Amino acid sequence: MITRVSARSWRRRAAVGLIGVLAATLSACDGRGGGQLAPSAPLFAAPASFGFSFSCERSSSSVQTNPPTGRLRIQLSYTEHGTNPLGSGFSVHGTVDTLDAVLESAICIGQEPPPGGNELIFLGRYRTTSSAPTGFAPSCATSSPLCRFEVIVRDDDADGGPSAGDFFSIKLSSGTALTSELDPALVFYARAGVLSSGNLTVD
Repeated sequence: MITRVSARSWRRRAAVGLIGVLAATLSACDGRGGGQLAPSAPLFAAPASFGFSFSCERSSSSVQTNPPTGRLRIQLSYTEHGTNPLGSGFSVHGTVDTLDAVLESAICIGQEPPPGGNELIFLGRYRTTSSAPTGFAPSCATSSPLCRFEVIVRDDDADGGPSAGDFFSIKLSSGTALTSELDPALVFYARAGVLSSGNLTVD
């Protein structure tokens, strides 16, 4: 999993070496929440429900020469409840990408505040947790998390309470390469909209 902001930050800092990165003291970004997207005819006949948590865990006040490594953590569940462009409903579970420990720590410590202070963009791997519809990418209809997803969440009210104004977007790709953006040509499922119920929080 690489946030777009983090990936740019890491590439910029990598040029001066990882030692400086590992000693940096920057704020981490966290996001969590869940809810439901309303049906949207004619493409989506039923709601979609989801829940997620995202965190960059590290010691924000460490002044040690070798501070604890940063850890990226993610959990995502997503269920399409009815007919959609792929066919029948389905469920997927998302997890963090497998990264080298030094790279993972560098990305996490290099995290910057999300765009606008209330939007979070993150990528990871997913696996199917139900039968896959006929239009699902065959190589991704597996219990092993190989293919990649992108999620965008936006906390539009920032009040911590239920809100129908918060925004959620998901894209499923058949690609497996570790990149900071999905290849549009490999995205085979996308759904987005404001929540009909639930709440999202980005800190």
